[in-house]
Amino acid sequence: MSHQSNQRNRAHLGHYLSYCIYKFICIFMKMTDVRVVAILGRIAGYIVWACAGKRRRIVARNLRIVIDPTLREDQLSSMVRRNIVRTTMNLACSMKTGLMKEREFKRSIHVEGADIFERCGSNGHTVVSCIPHAGNWEALARIRPLFSRVPRFASMYRRLSNPLLEEFIYSSRTRYGCEMYSKEDGLREILKLAHGGGLLGILSDQFTAEGVYLPYFGKVTGVTPLPAIVYKRCKGKGHLFSVFTRNTSLGHWDTVMDREIHLPEGCESLPDITMQVNLALEKCQSEHIMDGFWMHHRWKTPQHKIAPEMDEDTQALVRRYARLPFRMLVVSPNHEQEAETLVPIVRTLATCRPDAQVTVICPSCQEMLWRRAEGVRHVVRTDTEISVRKQLQQDDIYKDGPFDVLFMFGGDRSLWRQLQHLFPLLTVGWEGHPLSRRFRVRYKRCNKQAESSSSPHTSEDYAVNLMASHQISI
Repeated sequence: MSHQSNQRNRAHLGHYLSYCIYKFICIFMKMTDVRVVAILGRIAGYIVWACAGKRRRIVARNLRIVIDPTLREDQLSSMVRRNIVRTTMNLACSMKTGLMKEREFKRSIHVEGADIFERCGSNGHTVVSCIPHAGNWEALARIRPLFSRVPRFASMYRRLSNPLLEEFIYSSRTRYGCEMYSKEDGLREILKLAHGGGLLGILSDQFTAEGVYLPYFGKVTGVTPLPAIVYKRCKGKGHLFSVFTRNTSLGHWDTVMDREIHLPEGCESLPDITMQVNLALEKCQSEHIMDGFWMHHRWKTPQHKIAPEMDEDTQALVRRYARLPFRMLVVSPNHEQEAETLVPIVRTLATCRPDAQVTVICPSCQEMLWRRAEGVRHVVRTDTEISVRKQLQQDDIYKDGPFDVLFMFGGDRSLWRQLQHLFPLLTVGWEGHPLSRRFRVRYKRCNKQAESSSSPHTSEDYAVNLMASHQISI
């Protein structure tokens, strides 16, 4: 591959060091039984669980979305530990998978439904495999020899930043006849495969800011429309399948390949097809929820995209399938005059997308102002005997799931500490705020004449800096 040779010339010392460490690990794994690798992976998982607090919060957030939004910390803690340990074990064994001898691979990987899968991918037809990050998904690159009647067997992947590791892992994945393509290569070869027939695997469950925004496990997130694009290019000779792997015992996985996605009548648009893919992947992952790779921040809010573009079809799908809202937490300014200025902006936030929900944190003197404000679902007071943290954990607020965005337009360090248990989430605020260095997005004042004064921010400040930056019309 020419792109790899070009990247290799730009490799630096850190790349060579990482490459040598990886090679050493591979040599060790090649000589070690997969069950021993699984045990070592579980031990490493306990270390990751103990040391990676940020990952624990991400996993806990994801599990509330995919299992039950009402799960509390005491219920979540054991689930988070199990998932991190299982995921680390699967990742370690996925490195081992490409190094296994044929006998060990057949003993460790059991394939279900290969005959159905192959039959649908023969005679000029194309199978588009929608694959979630679950179990030992690297096993799918080794099963090419099972499909002798299929002309092409390919998969999409994400290219590594280290050119040395990229070339090494690419060679490992293609050793058994699987063709690998990354999005950086473009879609030319992929669309050519769709037209000519074969099998194509697409890891379809990771967040993508450039995709369509649809519900996944009932909560809207960025989803790749690539399976739908390829399927439509098949011109009536395409089949959509959900393909996944599940861990059945120490060092053993099932690869399930017989789950065809049957589209309902009239399902022709990219959002409609993509939504059906999401529903099929939800069903697969729900069967073995702890095998999912929930250490990835799957439902995150990208900067400047609080209100992604949604056509009428997409909005209808969001209204139909979204069970959990897009939750915005607004810390009201301390000045009552400034809070009044903020009211129409909060009203706009509450209507900027079909799944939007706003909760306001404010002093008691502003409570009635915000309770009367259109679009505000909950009001939390900062100066009561019950802390803000405990109020946010009350059933009527907690049951709607994790928060997504924090607008920090007031508050102090004490309030910030109470809100830290909500992280990770996108944090927005003014550049002049004492805690601004911790914000992901910071805004300057628009009113230059008032920059040096202590007067409150104006409606122009909010409208221009906040709404325009997040592509929200007012």
